Amino acid sequence: MKQSNINLIITPVDIQLEPIDSGALNLFQASLPDAKLWRNILTAISTLVEEADFNTSPEGIKLRSMDPSHVAMVDFEWPRSAFEQFTCSEPNKIRVNLGSMLKLLKRAKSDETLEISYDDATKKVGLLLKGKITKRFAIPTLESVEEEVPTPKIVFNSKVKMTTESLRDVIEDAQSISDNVKLETTPEKFLVSTSTELSSANMEIEKGSEAMLELDVKEPSKATFNLNYLANIVRAGSSASEIVTMEFSTNNPIKVEFEMPQQGRLLYYLAPRIEAE
Repeated sequence: MKQSNINLIITPVDIQLEPIDSGALNLFQASLPDAKLWRNILTAISTLVEEADFNTSPEGIKLRSMDPSHVAMVDFEWPRSAFEQFTCSEPNKIRVNLGSMLKLLKRAKSDETLEISYDDATKKVGLLLKGKITKRFAIPTLESVEEEVPTPKIVFNSKVKMTTESLRDVIEDAQSISDNVKLETTPEKFLVSTSTELSSANMEIEKGSEAMLELDVKEPSKATFNLNYLANIVRAGSSASEIVTMEFSTNNPIKVEFEMPQQGRLLYYLAPRIEAE
């Protein structure tokens, strides 16, 4: 038996800390009451990409990006209604190094507010953290190089909705055995299994259990995925959401979506590994 990856086919910058110019002309400005939530979202996105384009418009913020190997994709959307205040005079594509921004927000707390702004004159993103201490940062943006990534058109036959805590436990148990994991559905169960020549692990989550919130199976499905990718996605997503929904069909990419507040969206697509004789 040999395995081959299927690509997901779809039809460090130096940190500069300086005061934000309060008189600058900001084409985009938004504030959040929970700075830690934004940090967790950035962490979840950065599990796949180091640099990414944030597309801002009067409707909100969107990001869709492939990982360098084109095996996985992250799709993020935060509507203007999710922000405490939101201003965007015209659409912009703002590319940033996620690691640089996360370094500035690594101590961000839930009781701190965060204001994000973009000054087109200086090509910099401003971060204003307000809590017991007021902190102002500015980081340079990067030249956008990505082409627009379309949404994958995939038919899903199985839908599994469960708590992120339970899924994370199952995936981390599987990771202790092998580098790949098989996900399978029946009308009554969601099954997770992995094996090597010496060891194996088999886990079942039954419909109606505390961990399982919804199981909708139009057709029994099974597919194998790289555990490093899947574990990173689940681990990162669990820091931003308590509910996760997986949709997949036999030997097709899986969609992993984390429930976000205010109709926000954080989802991933991951290509399967195909077993061949």
